[in-house]
Amino acid sequence: MFTPAFWWVIVGIGLMLCEFVMPGLILFFFGLGALFTGLIAWLLPVGLPAQLLIFTIASVLSLFGLRRLIKPVFTGNATDVNADTFHEGMIGCEAEVTGEITPESAGKVMLNGTAWKAESQEVLTVGQRVVVSGQKSLTLIVKSV
Repeated sequence: MFTPAFWWVIVGIGLMLCEFVMPGLILFFFGLGALFTGLIAWLLPVGLPAQLLIFTIASVLSLFGLRRLIKPVFTGNATDVNADTFHEGMIGCEAEVTGEITPESAGKVMLNGTAWKAESQEVLTVGQRVVVSGQKSLTLIVKSV
């Protein structure tokens, strides 16, 4: 009853379930390799060294061949935010200074519940209301209201 094929199937299912504990979409493909090895061990009389070789080859091939196709199913399709659209959408928004800003050193502002690094050509103190006038990468350019 407990043939090598049975154990390969158990290992395959176990590896696939471990993907829930350690997400990264890698153990899933080793689970596929184990299931494939279980199928081959059930259909053909192969020894342990051959089973280990089949497991290794099937796992690596499924990992490199299927991961990029299956990953969007598990993680969703992420698209890059267009920097111009992102930039334009924040201009004119009001924020509150949470870390002093001077022309020589950047500070922090709170905008829509998110802390942002901010720069300004004026001295801005904590608690002061500012408006976003531009953006450089992840740094907001602000000025007093």
